[in-house]
Amino acid sequence: MASLTQPKDIETTAVALPTEGYVQGGKDNYWLVTTNQGLVRACQAYSCLVQPVLGDKVLLQKVEKNTYILAILERQQALPMHINARQGLSFDLGGQDCEWKNTGHWQLQAEAAKILTQHAELTTHTGKVTGKQLTQRWQQVRNLIEDFWHSGQTLWQQVRQSISKIDEVEQKDSGHYIQRVKGSMTLNSEQASITSNKDLRIDAERIHMG
Repeated sequence: MASLTQPKDIETTAVALPTEGYVQGGKDNYWLVTTNQGLVRACQAYSCLVQPVLGDKVLLQKVEKNTYILAILERQQALPMHINARQGLSFDLGGQDCEWKNTGHWQLQAEAAKILTQHAELTTHTGKVTGKQLTQRWQQVRNLIEDFWHSGQTLWQQVRQSISKIDEVEQKDSGHYIQRVKGSMTLNSEQASITSNKDLRIDAERIHMG
């Protein structure tokens, strides 16, 4: 009968307990922290995303020769939270709802930004879009505007068909007005008036009056 092998004793090493300390300063992702044992040089743990600031009470853990900041326990100053994710940051909510609330200023700054959604709704009291170039591609656009005001140097449009319906008055004021029609042109109104301060010219191969 084969003899049973007795299990060997597992060698255990003493694990240092977490300690608390206060941040005194930092540079290049390393921080000087004051503890009961003295001044310690520590770096942020990978899971500690919040950037420490001067005076923060932090939780430290020593692993071999390195000391890590595991978490920020308390913040003495009323400073905004800064998240440090140098390798990138990805959120997966598993299809659940996500809601952000902020009563102050909200800013997004990136080299390139993309939003992919089936439905988007933007509600604001005042809005402003500033840039060098804007391109829009839509199959159908519907604008419901009470008062529309456009100001620019040049307006250029190229469409296959244009239809507009104005219930009251359409007025255009311009320095010069030129209209070229390749096919037929029809003007129909209940009353019409064409006036000119100097010359009025009508030139055609045939002119029918009356």
